[in-house]
This record gives sequence, structure tokens and C-alpha cells, in this order.
Amino acid sequence: MKLFETLFKYPLDTYQHSHFVFSTRIPGEIIFILMIGFGVLSWYLYMKTATKVGETRRKVLLAIRLSIIALAFFILAVPTLRNERTRDSVITAVLLDTSRSMSLPDATLEGGAKGERFEAATKLLLGKGGSDKGMGGKLSEFSKVYNYTFDKDLKRVVNFDKVKDDGQQTNIFRAVRDLDSELQGAPLASVLVLTDGCRNVGGSCEDAAALLKSRNVPLHIVGIGDPRPSKDYEVSSISAPRRVRRNTEVEIFATLRYTDFPDKPFKVSVSRGDTVLLSKEIKPDKDTDIKRVKLNFTPDFEGSATCKVSIAPDSAEKIVDNNSKEFLMEIRDDRLPVLYIEGSPRLEYRFLRRALYRDKDFRLVGILRLAKNRFYVQGADSTESYLSEGFPATRDQLFHFEAIILGDIEASYFSAEQLAMLEDFVKKRGGGLLMLGGVNSFGSGKYSGTPIAKLLPLEITNSDGSYSDDQYKSVVVKGALSHPVMRLSDDMEISRKIWEKMPELIGMTPVRGLKTGAQLLLAREKDNKPLLAVQNYGEGRVASFTSGGSWYWRMSVPASDEFHERFWKQLVRWLVVGAKQQISVEADADVYTIGSQVSLRAEVLKQDLSPANDAVVIAAIEDPLKNTQEIPMQWILSQEGVYQCSFRVDELGDYSVKVRIEGWKVDPVETDFKVSEPYMEFSNAGLKEDSLREMAKATDGKYYTVAEAKDAAAEMEKNVKAALAAGIQPQDFEIWDMPVLFILLILMLSAEWIVRRRGGLA
Repeated sequence: MKLFETLFKYPLDTYQHSHFVFSTRIPGEIIFILMIGFGVLSWYLYMKTATKVGETRRKVLLAIRLSIIALAFFILAVPTLRNERTRDSVITAVLLDTSRSMSLPDATLEGGAKGERFEAATKLLLGKGGSDKGMGGKLSEFSKVYNYTFDKDLKRVVNFDKVKDDGQQTNIFRAVRDLDSELQGAPLASVLVLTDGCRNVGGSCEDAAALLKSRNVPLHIVGIGDPRPSKDYEVSSISAPRRVRRNTEVEIFATLRYTDFPDKPFKVSVSRGDTVLLSKEIKPDKDTDIKRVKLNFTPDFEGSATCKVSIAPDSAEKIVDNNSKEFLMEIRDDRLPVLYIEGSPRLEYRFLRRALYRDKDFRLVGILRLAKNRFYVQGADSTESYLSEGFPATRDQLFHFEAIILGDIEASYFSAEQLAMLEDFVKKRGGGLLMLGGVNSFGSGKYSGTPIAKLLPLEITNSDGSYSDDQYKSVVVKGALSHPVMRLSDDMEISRKIWEKMPELIGMTPVRGLKTGAQLLLAREKDNKPLLAVQNYGEGRVASFTSGGSWYWRMSVPASDEFHERFWKQLVRWLVVGAKQQISVEADADVYTIGSQVSLRAEVLKQDLSPANDAVVIAAIEDPLKNTQEIPMQWILSQEGVYQCSFRVDELGDYSVKVRIEGWKVDPVETDFKVSEPYMEFSNAGLKEDSLREMAKATDGKYYTVAEAKDAAAEMEKNVKAALAAGIQPQDFEIWDMPVLFILLILMLSAEWIVRRRGGLA
């Protein structure tokens, strides 16, 4: 029977209870005349065929050609099955929502008691037993009843006594669409849906209603649950960087919902396993029940980590599954390569280098110019011998580093190519650039008009003045204390006091002012002249520190005071956040549900960090059961150097991915993601009464509360009677596009071609 429906478009039952008509708008006389005309023309042409073709072959060819013409005009006439039989029965469809939100205990049961939504719905359908057969029994007295359950999919069931409310998602649109498709051509009188309306995937309720409206099928809905949201905390979403460095402050944003907790402060924490990384008290806004908060913490661990943002549960909450949300982070522990070049020996070079060199998170390479074309290189490895000749001369050499510090060195030292490379280093490579104050830096070093001037967060000219050795007090600009560079303690108040007690500085390079879009963090107290300013530029970050005397900070405090070192470490770490790696890979989400499709995206760059479009990229995916599959990643033609693949996940737990490049001497890169039970069913899970009312109204159906549901059967009986009375109305099923016609047409054309070829005709 399935084969018949595939070939002839509709089930055999539709053919048995229909008669044949043509539905074309072209007058039948015209079609008949055209068909006769083409037939006569074909007869004439074949009768004039060369005599080498035998009489029998000509007749066969003519018969095939006339059959093709007849079939073509048959299709053109739009053949249609018309069903005009009088119905002796119709169908009523009952759909029960079995998603997890139906387990919420806010439905009103008989006697006024509160119970689960699902319990209330099943009691309505099944009744108490005995003489009380419930709505299902009442409907079956006057109609055929088809029972269905739905969550993210629609399922046909015999009855509702053994179904469970364990669906992970709700897709009302798909349920109605699949019902409409399954019962296409069937005499559907009405549809009854018992749901809370908490749709979280798929099309809109309005689109679902439109499908039934087009068939003149009324939709009746029984809304289950409390439309007033119960007291609830929810972590709605998290925005967090996927890759960070160890001991670098991480800034994440969490969107929190606090329903019916208008004035009560609550605690939010960030944790990894049993370790709490951050705990913070949040004060709700009075005018809204949702708030986006910034959470900062510093990971001192390495590798892949599953972290979690949580809100402490309240005793008044009915749902706690949505009080937390996980996110993944990959903490790099390799040493951060920093290149620092100075034009001449000075104390700033000595003290800044010491601040970074003693930290194992940094690999600081110093280039100190001793004389023209003479350089003293410190911290370089065996592959960096080219630095003995000075600043890197090629992109490969420069892009090997992630941060560049320009000390007291004039612009004329660099070639035009090197200056352009520095701009690309920040703009395209995503590296960080720091310029320090000095006699030969900023405008004093004639950087105005160079690519470096475009990068800097400060406006400079070559006539800004000379470097000053004055001593002065610095001050943190209003609002800057929360910036990651400026936070010298986890406690904001302690950090503020540290900056207030900061010793004086020596020296400042004058500049024109702050660029639009840049952020000023530190200024000279007496005149607010810029001291430290930062900005993003392209893929990277840039900072300007106009003093060359931060060493005086270190010299003016006890050796146990580490604020000088912490300040420089935080500044350099902040600069390199966007630095690109030769290979990077990420999934399109941190956490998936079972059955989800995962999309992996890898960016592959050559040694000079230009896109590689001809690489052979392989992703090895290990599931929680330690099974591994390898999937080739394909280059996305629309994006340079970007490769992609996708696959389905069917196991709960942690997945790991390793991406390698065939033939490249580069270590594979790793990423992770997690498959877990979703909690979206409990997100904003109050009864969507208004939406459901509109949905029913759009189809000329009715909406009922649980208390009113007893009236639904009587209304649906009216729908059944109306459907039976309307059964004599014709229903057309066009069959001009059924596959068998086109198969027949292809076979006849093929037969004609074969006969012609064997007869020596073209």
C-alpha cells in the first residue's frame, strides 16, 4: 500500500471513494483541438519519413509519439480525484502534552487541591473510572477518537493510561503540522489539545493555528497550570570566552531571571566541581525580573573545565533545575610569548622585564639596542636567532609572538614594512601592542602619520612637546576601577585604596589627547593628562602608557609589595586576549541535548597566519563511552581558512574533539563540549493562557480552563455534526503530478529514442 501511495500520490482508499474530473481552467474544446492538431502534425511528419524506415517501424514510432502527446495533454488538463461521498463517521483528534513542564505542581485538581499539570490533564481525559469515563469516553460516543501525545514530536497512542511526562522539549507547531499531514484527506472534525502552552522550539502557535484554519478544523484547547509565574530563579544564558590563559582574569556575563522575588537579594556563584571560584550577591532591579550581571574570576587551573553559574535555591521555589547553567572553558597553560624592544638601556626596561620574567606564565624576549645595529637579546630560544639583528623582519617572525612592547625607540628605526606589519599584527593577528613613554616614543619619536599612530588610543602629533622628568601623582579615572587591568584586588574597595596610596611616578610624554572610542584608565592628578589608555583595534588590543618611570613605583614600596608586578602582568594578559592561534576549533554551543546536531568550526592559518584553504583537516571525536570517530572537515568556500563538519550526539556526558592537519608539523588542537539533560522546559514555565486563547480563537475553536473543560465535549459534538452534514461537499485531490505519470512519460520518450536510433533516424 505504501508503494501505491508513492506512485499514485494518494492512498488506494482515496481512489476507491472518488471519481475522476479535469480541473484545468483552459476550455476543454481548446485542449481537444490542440491535441488533434499535434496528432495530425505527427502523423504527417512520420508518413513523410524516408523510405528506408519500414512501414511497421513508422507505425510504432507514430503510436509512441501520439501516446506522448496524449499523456502531455492529459497532464495539462489537471486530472483530479473528486470525493463526494457522504460521511458516516468523522475523526476527533486528542493531543496531550507530555513535556517535562507538565510535571509542575501548580494545576488545580478536583476539590481545589494542587497537583501536577500532567495529573490534571490525564484525569480529565480518563476520568475516575466506572461510569466516569472522562473526556475521552464522552468523545468516543459520537466520533472516532485518535489519541496522540506530543513533546518535540507527535506520537500516536492507543490510550493515555501509560504515557509519561518526560519530554525534553515542546514543539506545538510540529505536533499540529504532523497531525495535519497524517490525516490529510481524512474527515477531521476537530482537535482537542491539553497543554500548558510552554513552547520552546519550532514554529509559532499562530502558524500552527493557520494550518487547521485552512482545513476549517476548529482547535479546542484546555489550558493546564497557573498563568501566574511561580517564584523562581533561573540562569537564562551565559556569555563567556571559550579560551583563556591560566591566571588571567576572566569576564563572563550571565542573564538571570528572578520571578516574583522583587526586592530580595540573592547569591550567584561560579564554580568548577566543588570549588567555588566566585560568589556574589545580586540586588534585583525593581522594574524588571531579568538582569544581566558581570562576573569576574581568575582560573588558576589548566586544561578543559566545565564551570557552572548557580543561583542559591530558595525554599519558595517549585523548580530548581533551572537555577544553574554550565559553560565550558579551555585554560591554556603555555607561556605567553612577549617581545619587548628598547632603544637604549634604562631602568624601565630592567624593572618591567623583571616583573614579567619571574612569572612562569610569560616568556619574555627582550631586545636592547646598545648601538647602531648592535643588540643585546635576552630570553630568546634557539629558533629566534634572527633577533640578534634587531626587530623581526618578516610576518612569520613577528607573528610568532602574541604581545609587543615598544619602549623608548624612535619610529625611524623601523622600516615601512615593519610598521605595516605591526598594524597587521594587531588588526589581523589579534595581538596586543603596548607603547611606553620615553624621549623617543609617541609624538616625540615621530610616530605621527605612521601605521602605529592609527593603532594608539591617543592622538599624537610630532609637535606635542618633549618628554618631562617631573614627579607627579596619578589617579584612577572615574569608572575605570572595574577594568581588568586596574583591579589590584578581588575586593573593589581594597583595590581603590591601593591605587589611592600609589607612590608618585616620574616622567611623561605629552600627547594631544584621547581618541574617540578609547578608554582612559589612569591620568595625571593635577591636570588629568592621559597616563594609561586602552582600546580595541581590529582583532587585537592596544595600550599606551605615557610614562617611562613606573620603576619608581617599585622602588618606593617594600619588596613584599607586589602591586607593580601585578599591574604589568594584568595589562599584558589583557592585551593578548584576542591573539589568534595557527589552528583553532570550536563547537557552536557548550552544552547540547541528546539527539542534537553538533557543528564544529575550525580556522586554519599558515605560519604567517594567513588563511589556508587547501589543508586536509580531520576531526577526531571521542564520546563519553570512549568511542572515537574521525570526520573530515570541509573548507567553507565563503570564508577563508574556515573548515566545518557536523555530527549527531546520542550519549550523555563529556565529548572531546581533536583537530589535526594532515602533513603539518603542528600539534592537534582540542576542544570539548557536554551533552546533558536540558532544563529549557522550566524556563518561564507559567501557563501561556493568552497565546492559547488566541490560537483557539483563530480556528473558531474555544479555550477552556480545567474547571470549564467539561463543556468541551458538548462543543466538539457540534463540530462532529457539522462535519457529517458537510460531508457531501466535494473535496478535490489533484493527481497531475503523481510520480507514475512522469515515469510513464520518461519510458515512452526513451522507447521512441531507442526505436528511432535502431531505424537510423536522428
